[in-house]
Amino acid sequence: MSSVSVSSKGQMVIPKEVRQRLGIKSGSRLEISEVGGELRLKLTKRPGKNASIEAGLGLAGYKGPPVSIEEMDRAIRESAGEDDDRIRKGWNRTAAKWSRPAPKSAHRKP
Repeated sequence: MSSVSVSSKGQMVIPKEVRQRLGIKSGSRLEISEVGGELRLKLTKRPGKNASIEAGLGLAGYKGPPVSIEEMDRAIRESAGEDDDRIRKGWNRTAAKWSRPAPKSAHRKP
């Protein structure tokens, strides 16, 4: 059994050996309960284990209404088409720049 102290903010540090043995890492979720005057901790989630799409919601900062997969696919197709157009236009500008003859001032006389 290990003994830990509680900080002024109510925080405690779980001993390293216990964290390693139970696989507790940064981001792990623990459930705390009081049973017969004792505190009991239960590991409820390990980071990277049983990850789901729902667990990642909000990570990208999207605040709008829920969007269906079909709507996302359509938006991606439209965006990809716009990107293709921009790339083609940029490529044409670059190709035209390289195909133009150099200005006469750039030619040296022998």
